Amino acid sequence: MYIVIAGGGIAGSSLASVLIERKHDVVIIEKDKDRCKQLYADLGVVAVNGSATNITSLREAGIEKADVAIGALYLDNRNLTFAILAHSFGVPKIMVKMRVPEYLEAYKIAGVTTVCNMIDLFKTTILNELENPNVRIVTQLESSDALLAMILYPDTGDSDGITIAELSQKGVFAQNCVFAGIMKKRTDRIIMPRGSDKVYPGDKIFLVADRKRIAKISAYLSEIEAKLNQQQAPPELF
Repeated sequence: MYIVIAGGGIAGSSLASVLIERKHDVVIIEKDKDRCKQLYADLGVVAVNGSATNITSLREAGIEKADVAIGALYLDNRNLTFAILAHSFGVPKIMVKMRVPEYLEAYKIAGVTTVCNMIDLFKTTILNELENPNVRIVTQLESSDALLAMILYPDTGDSDGITIAELSQKGVFAQNCVFAGIMKKRTDRIIMPRGSDKVYPGDKIFLVADRKRIAKISAYLSEIEAKLNQQQAPPELF
């Protein structure tokens, strides 16, 4: 894909690095001339020296042929202007980094297809690490309380594994929980789960659930971990 990124700071440059590794064509628009030179030297990325809110700079970056436009500027009002201009050029996918939640509706009106809410992402990550350490939050699903999360399936003593159909009927997984994927421990491959697919200790399970369900799943995993620690603890000496 041909991708135009507004802003060559930490967010924009780190994203560009990954996209280039994945063989995408990337152009960064950056107003600092020295930064443009550094981006080219470090990443080999084409960096247009100019403002991402200037039509001339956008055209120089090839905005007319862009498949994706990404606003990674520091201020929301500049990302919003960039998004409006990208939309006027007919870019099919427009993504932005949002710092102030009040801009959400404006971004939608401007034609933004994906908004990364930095504040919500920060809060969700911190709260989950504090309250649900056994569950790794991957992302919050837009405009809902649902979270995409990952858990490490524990050693429950069943070496034969358990099918997704059986697991979905058990305890904390029986309600408000959808299994989205399984990363097999032996192969590190992710599969889309069917009812007959089995999960074994050490496999990683991706699931969608609300915050209350995530908390219950975390508590369940903590109980299993505590039982395992008790079983493995050496006998007390009197």
